Amino acid sequence: MTPWEHHPALTRDRLITIAKLIERGRNDALDRFDPNLGCTGWNVGCDAFSFQKHQIETASVDIDWLDILDPSMQFVFAIGGVPVRFYRGEPDEPNARTLKQSYSELHQASLFGPEELIQLAPEPLYRFAIETDLDGSITAITFVVLDGDAPALTWRVPLDEPVTKVSPLWVAGSDGVDLPAPAVGIAAKKKKDGTTE
Repeated sequence: MTPWEHHPALTRDRLITIAKLIERGRNDALDRFDPNLGCTGWNVGCDAFSFQKHQIETASVDIDWLDILDPSMQFVFAIGGVPVRFYRGEPDEPNARTLKQSYSELHQASLFGPEELIQLAPEPLYRFAIETDLDGSITAITFVVLDGDAPALTWRVPLDEPVTKVSPLWVAGSDGVDLPAPAVGIAAKKKKDGTTE
């Protein structure tokens, strides 16, 4: 089963888009890494999380299927209404923090009816597992559906594959892949919501 067979909102293009944003954020963190200034692996981890989160938040301004459910350090976003989080680690070995379901995930899951969500188990968890090399660079990103404490579905995201969906809101990224345009700020978010011109 593929993610889009599990839930129609989890399309191939959407998952590749999110993985590319995660990759961009981690690469930004690695670009800032300077051991001569005292940077350590801890800095890379903190910066990578923050920058990945920022990339997704910024993209949510222009992408109608991407919403931020919890902007806190728990960080939960939704792909077509499906709550998702990301973690660094192996897709087959989620840790206790990865398995913890946040309030915003529980609340969002309660909005789905049985006809909208084919559940592999009660309240499945949706995660992006980010695998890294010793230097912190990404070696793989896998989309994972967790059934309890074990993966019920894993799909390795093809990071070398471009996103095929094109719209006026998309611009060419530096790596030749179409990514959402950067947001202008809070005013841009308000425009999306229709609260200002």
